[in-house]
Amino acid sequence: MLVIEAILFREGIYGKNGFFKYSLIVILTFILGYIVFLIWRLFFTKPSITLESDHVISTKNQRYDASQIECIYVNYRRIGIKLYGKRLVPMDLCFYFQRGQESAGVKAVHEWAARNDKEIKHKLFQTLG
Repeated sequence: MLVIEAILFREGIYGKNGFFKYSLIVILTFILGYIVFLIWRLFFTKPSITLESDHVISTKNQRYDASQIECIYVNYRRIGIKLYGKRLVPMDLCFYFQRGQESAGVKAVHEWAARNDKEIKHKLFQTLG
C-alpha cells in the first residue's frame, strides 16, 4: 500500500494538471494518516478482557454471561472464548497475556472456568475478525 502511495505521489507531484496534483496530495495525506493511526493503535493500545464472577467483559466492552460461553480455547499463549452457536471465536474474545503475567493469567482463566463449569480445550482455533 505504501509503494502504491509513493508511486501515485510521485506521479502527482510531477504531473502538469494542478487540480489533480493537489487532490492527489490531499488523498495520499489522508491515506498516510490512516496508516499511521492503524500502526499507533496496534502498538500503543492495551486491549483487556475482564473475567468477572459470572460474566466476561470483552475488549469492545461487551458483556457476555457465562451461560453464553461454550468453552475456552488455549493455543500456546493465545486464549479464545467461544460462544454457543458460533463456529469461530470473535476477535474481541481472543487475547494474549503479557510476558511475566502468563502463569498468573492462565491460572485465573482456569479458576474462572472451574467456577462457571466451562471446559478448557488445548487446541488450535480460528477467530472471526
